[in-house]
Amino acid sequence: MPEEFDQQLQIAKQWALAARDAGWLSESDTVRLAKLENRSPAGLFDPGFHRPLVAAFFGGTGVGKSSLLNRLAGQAIAKVGVERPTSREVSIYLHESLHIRQLPAGFPVDRVRVARHADEKRRQVLWIDMPDIDSTESSNRDLVVDWLPHIDVLIYVVSPERYRDDKGWRLLREHVREHAWLFVMNQWDRGQEAQVADFVKLLRQGGFTNPLVFRTDCRDEPGKRKPDEFTGLESAIQTLANGHLIEQLERRALDARKEELQATVADCLARLGNDQEINGLRGRWAEIWEANAGELLKGLQWPMAEVARAFVQHDANPLRRSVNLERKGKAPENHSAPKPSLLWDDWAQMQLQDALDRLQVEASDCQLPVTPLKPRLLTVAESAPKLMADEAQKGLRLALANPGNIFQRFLLKFTALCSVILPLAAMGWVSWQAFTGYYESALTHSGFLGADFAVHSVLIVAIAWLLPFFLNQQIKPSHERTALKGLRNGVNAGLARIQLLADESLAGYFSELSFRLREGRNLLIPPTERRVSEHGMLERIIPGEEI
Repeated sequence: MPEEFDQQLQIAKQWALAARDAGWLSESDTVRLAKLENRSPAGLFDPGFHRPLVAAFFGGTGVGKSSLLNRLAGQAIAKVGVERPTSREVSIYLHESLHIRQLPAGFPVDRVRVARHADEKRRQVLWIDMPDIDSTESSNRDLVVDWLPHIDVLIYVVSPERYRDDKGWRLLREHVREHAWLFVMNQWDRGQEAQVADFVKLLRQGGFTNPLVFRTDCRDEPGKRKPDEFTGLESAIQTLANGHLIEQLERRALDARKEELQATVADCLARLGNDQEINGLRGRWAEIWEANAGELLKGLQWPMAEVARAFVQHDANPLRRSVNLERKGKAPENHSAPKPSLLWDDWAQMQLQDALDRLQVEASDCQLPVTPLKPRLLTVAESAPKLMADEAQKGLRLALANPGNIFQRFLLKFTALCSVILPLAAMGWVSWQAFTGYYESALTHSGFLGADFAVHSVLIVAIAWLLPFFLNQQIKPSHERTALKGLRNGVNAGLARIQLLADESLAGYFSELSFRLREGRNLLIPPTERRVSEHGMLERIIPGEEI
């Protein structure tokens, strides 16, 4: 089971770090997950070893933790090699047959002291005296937190004067579900029942329905001690030192770590959004682009007319079918910025950028990651001028190649054909008349065709050519109108390509986001149903709900 959890933890960390590196999660989102470790009391001993119960004393300065430990140990531990630690050390007290395999990585060895005993009655318990948590040194609290995963039972020691200690209470809130808890009101000679009742009330607010609270008086002179519940505390600790209960404690601690892992992954997933928010952003982008495209079409009417006029005045000739859309003058200082053109000017670029910025704002409002979206939208903004120029050139070429509408093109071809056929027909008719006239004059010896015929023939041929030619010229669209029509078609096509590129970028963003969400959701394993404890004590020392 611990190995399975360790594998789940490593996979979750890899997923979160990959998402962080890609910009989907921030550093703060992954800090909690990075701090999770698969540490347990069993990790202090060799695998398969019937380990002891690891019990630690936890409390503020002056509550009598050391005197309580000495009384539980049956001797003054200082006499066997460990002086009472300052508030900056951890003291370990264990049987001489027990050996700690290794201390957790990174632990300061110089802040850990070990003392051994030969009492077989206390062989199944490893005692740890923790630093005072209310010390002014922050390193003391860090040392306590580092040791917490290696503890089965925390013996929370208070005094009648300090049972509402705020620092200890905050730490209790943070780690309440990770351990079993025994509560001791030490220095009972100065205590009152009302204080115990108030302490129990606080514990119930923390999720302990029926907490185990023991009153103890650990003064050095046994004869002066007030009657207390020290024997009950000893009995409870010896009961918990049973191998079966240690196994249950370890299993519950593992379940708590699993729940924390699942909650942490769920928090990371919440940072990525959900399917409903993704669909909502799709709809908002469609609305943003529709409004933006309408504004762009209106605003580009004047640049299109100017470009078409410039084409007619400077660039129009039968062999040239394009117009230079690049703006002359000094290049922009920011070489990474899109280069504006005569058609797609600074105003158009700003309109597009405003639309893309609104999309980012909408993504942020939908609680979706914005960082991975920015480079995709930047690509759209940088590509827009070239896309628009390419489509404008293409539209211009097609318009010049096919001027006017279908009916106009038909009339143009018809009149052009007539301007060739009719003159030829007229000249054929004139030639025929000239031939037949000459033949008849030769037979009858009459006069040949006169000047009138010649004048009329020239007029007929001229009219046969001029009439269709004139109609052709009148029907033919002007270069300016043709260029303007081509530019309009090009602008519409350019906007369509920009929209397509933006949609593709957004689709890529959604696809990767959905992939990250699927990977994260696969890490969420339904919690296993907890077995009912066979021992009623566990229900009293492990809270049902967090504070």
